[in-house]
Amino acid sequence: MFLIGVLMSRVSADTSPPGTEPEYYYTRVIYSGAGTPERGGPIPIRYEPLRDFKCSDLERGEGGMGGGWRTDYPASDCKFIWGVERLTSIKAYREAPHPMQLMDPAIFDFPYLYIVEPGQLLLSDQEAARLREFLLRGGFLHADDFWGLYQLDNLARQMSKVFPDRKLEPVPLTDEIFHTFFDIDTVMQIPNVSNGCYGGRTWESSTDTAPRIFGIRDDKSRLMVIVTYNSDLGDAWEHMDVACYPEKFSGQAYRMGINFVIYAMTH
Repeated sequence: MFLIGVLMSRVSADTSPPGTEPEYYYTRVIYSGAGTPERGGPIPIRYEPLRDFKCSDLERGEGGMGGGWRTDYPASDCKFIWGVERLTSIKAYREAPHPMQLMDPAIFDFPYLYIVEPGQLLLSDQEAARLREFLLRGGFLHADDFWGLYQLDNLARQMSKVFPDRKLEPVPLTDEIFHTFFDIDTVMQIPNVSNGCYGGRTWESSTDTAPRIFGIRDDKSRLMVIVTYNSDLGDAWEHMDVACYPEKFSGQAYRMGINFVIYAMTH
C-alpha cells in the first residue's frame, strides 16, 4: 500500500531540506494516443516532455505544448500546484512539471495521476495491467478534458482493459469526495478558455453537451478513478489569471481539483 499523507519520490530535482519533502506531486501521465475517435483516431503518436522546464519559466508564456497528453502543459500543472499550496496546508512539489510514463518503475511512488484528453488515450495491455496494479494498491487517477459520446466511448474501452469487471458509474454530489475540503453542490461545466472568455456555449461536442462526473471504486468503495467528463478543469487552471476567463469557472475547477487531491491522500 502507498504511504498516505507523505508521498515519497525519486525526483532528483527536489532539493527540499529534510522534513520538508513534498506531500503531493501533480503527476501527469504520458501516453501515446493522439487524435479523437470521430477523426479516425486514436493513433500512436508520442509527444516528448519539455526538457529542463521549471515552473519559474512561465514568464516565457509556454503552455499548451501540443495535443494528447501535453494539452495545457506545462502552465496548467504549475498553476494548479501553486493553488494547492496557496489554499491548503499541503506541501506540494512546485519546482517543475512532473510527467511520467505508466511503465516507469517509480510510478508507484506517486499515487495521484492526472490524464488529460483521455478521449485520445491508448493503453497497451502492459500499460493497462500496470495501471490496474497502481490503482488497486491505493493509487488514484483523475481523467479530465474530453467531450462527447465518441470520446467517452474511447475512455470506457480503455478502462475496460484496466478493469474488465468494473464500469464507469456516476458519482453523486453526496459522495465524500465532494466534501473533503470544499463543499461542492453542483456539477458545473468548465469550458475551455475560448468558450469561457467569449461567452456562448460551454460545451464542445454536440453529441453530448451535459457535464457529468463518473468514477470507478475498489472493493471497499474507495474511489480509485474520478472522471470529469464534458469539462476542462485543466484549461481553467492554466488560464485562471486571464482577465476574460470567468472566476466562477476557475474557482470551481480549483475547488474540485483540491477536493480530489485531499480525498486521494486520505483514502
